[in-house]
Amino acid sequence: MDENNHTETWQQSLRAVLDALNQTLHGAVPCPGQAAARPTHGGRNDNAYMYILFVMTLFAATVGSLILGYTRSRKVDKRSDPYHVYIKNRVSMI
Repeated sequence: MDENNHTETWQQSLRAVLDALNQTLHGAVPCPGQAAARPTHGGRNDNAYMYILFVMTLFAATVGSLILGYTRSRKVDKRSDPYHVYIKNRVSMI
């Protein structure tokens, strides 16, 4: 019975901490040390994540096209390669 009481106390403490964290994250309660009259400059950097995403997408497309072009150029069987011409002529003679 005593252990059940400790569990309820622990759950109540955890619930209180989670509620306080939730209120802080949603802006209902300011964080300690944060001035209430401090102006926010959120408007200037509202779309900064979109710019970062755009630049990363361009970089990924560039690197992907370079890798794809390199692997395709290595796979292409060059018909005009002298070695392949020699083998082709040699096999047809036999």
